[in-house]
Amino acid sequence: MTGEDDIKGGIASFSIGLGNKGHGAVPIKPAPPFRVLIAGDFGLAATGVAFNITGQDVEEILEQKTPSFSVSAVNMLGSHPPELEEQVSFARLKDLAPTKLLRGFRFVRDLEAASGDEEQLAVHDQRYDKIGKSALDEQKSLLERLLKDDELPTSEQGKRKENDASSSSKGTEGLDALLSMIRSPEEKAAPGESGSAAKTAVDAFIQKTLQETGQVSSAPVEGKKKDAPADTLQQAQARLFFESPKLSKVLLNWHGLNLLLSEVPLDLPLELHLLQLDHDLDAVDLQEVLGETGEALQAELYDIALFANEIGLGPRDTERLKVLARECAESDTVGLATLAGHFAGVPGEEVADIETPHQLLDKRGFEGFAGLRASDAASHLALFWNDARLTAEEDGAPALFVSGAFVALSEILVQLETEVFPRLPVGMPKDYDALELVESRSMGGEVAMATRFAVGSDTAPSLALAGINVLEGVANRTSLVFRRAVTVQPGEDGRGALDQALLVSRLFSLFQEALGEAVFAGQDADEREAAVATSLEVLSRSLSDKVTFEVERMAVEDQDLIGVTAFVQDGWASGQQHSFYLPASGG
Repeated sequence: MTGEDDIKGGIASFSIGLGNKGHGAVPIKPAPPFRVLIAGDFGLAATGVAFNITGQDVEEILEQKTPSFSVSAVNMLGSHPPELEEQVSFARLKDLAPTKLLRGFRFVRDLEAASGDEEQLAVHDQRYDKIGKSALDEQKSLLERLLKDDELPTSEQGKRKENDASSSSKGTEGLDALLSMIRSPEEKAAPGESGSAAKTAVDAFIQKTLQETGQVSSAPVEGKKKDAPADTLQQAQARLFFESPKLSKVLLNWHGLNLLLSEVPLDLPLELHLLQLDHDLDAVDLQEVLGETGEALQAELYDIALFANEIGLGPRDTERLKVLARECAESDTVGLATLAGHFAGVPGEEVADIETPHQLLDKRGFEGFAGLRASDAASHLALFWNDARLTAEEDGAPALFVSGAFVALSEILVQLETEVFPRLPVGMPKDYDALELVESRSMGGEVAMATRFAVGSDTAPSLALAGINVLEGVANRTSLVFRRAVTVQPGEDGRGALDQALLVSRLFSLFQEALGEAVFAGQDADEREAAVATSLEVLSRSLSDKVTFEVERMAVEDQDLIGVTAFVQDGWASGQQHSFYLPASGG
């Protein structure tokens, strides 16, 4: 599909797996379920095989699977080891609460047990030897050393961040700016990067952390060292763990899944499948899991695939997005992907506060994204930016969010109550009781919204021109709304229609499943034509005649074909027709 008003598109050709059963095979009579693949990092073992979670809630899934993994972060509390490691596991829904996770961290338990006693701390050797001895200056020195290539520990947080956009940090201020400057030993400094800028980031993070907790004034007396209280250092250490790529994505994904399963009725004609997709897979590994080797996307006839791991639009992330788009095109499905807050190479607050944010992507570094948009596969991928807010920061634990892609999927699936072809509702605010309002600045003013970023009225139309959907909040209400529903592919006025892409994807899976047993090798043309007509008649009845079919033999370029036209009789797509063809005989 090339535009929101273009409804004459269809499936130009159709390939189907041929069975070995005879003419007596009976097509599936109930309407095929709407199948969804949810792929992301949930802290599980990566097997490359999705498992069915239909009818389950998050509590049941956690009890069965019990995710367990480790996360590492630079040690801000002591001089050795250079980084700390924590084991994380979830067995119950309450385990996903940041405050519960925080209490379970080893360093928190150790420091609580020591209660500031230096002899008790000394039991851990140098692990916590920064506590209680001019910690502010010590931490500034430590972080400055991290900026030197030859002293950088191999922490998850030390992985290179792309210059223009990356998939893991949440902005470019404070700690995020600092971490974006930390380089692995084999990497060189980016052009224009200076030591003074790095030191400024160190100072900004330390001062920001201390000021947020009210523990230190902005200007200590000259010549006098200011000791940082232990709880301030603990909060800084905890922040490093919570903002690590692994833990931050796992939490975001589980809470997104929880909201989805809470909002979607259990009695819908729906199947949900979950696939562990590690957050750090490169494009080659992603291709192997989804396509070449694992074929995870083709294991079922998925109508939608949600890719939950946050991603940016820099060069390496764009290569991953190209894989997602290609594999969705190969599987004739539609992918929904989650954009990181700073996808455009600037903080999310800045994206939300300018009138034409799509122009940020015209800069150098986003050429790969322009190439993706120009590809045919782009019509099979939709991007979502901005998150819904579940909680605010609390007791040193971070705020919790749900990605816009999960919100979009929940609103699409709810449409199955009345629609054969569900789509994303546009311009219709929906209230979510689970969300929390927080005041933030929007276009120069203060406003309370239930989203991570308070966007202005121009943000959604602007980013739609770049093929990006924006989740918006509603002032002073726990409501969310989408103003556009586009794919990555440019269409009329820069918009490709997501609703049309979803319709074609659903039609494909309906055809494939209905005809899978009616068409088999060795049929002659008349027998196959009759079997196709019968099978589609059964399908039409299972859909309460909301879609009807016309079957006709035809010759195209000396090929004997069976042409099928689907007529949509009900719902938002009423009046549309789509055609496809299959061989009249043979394989």
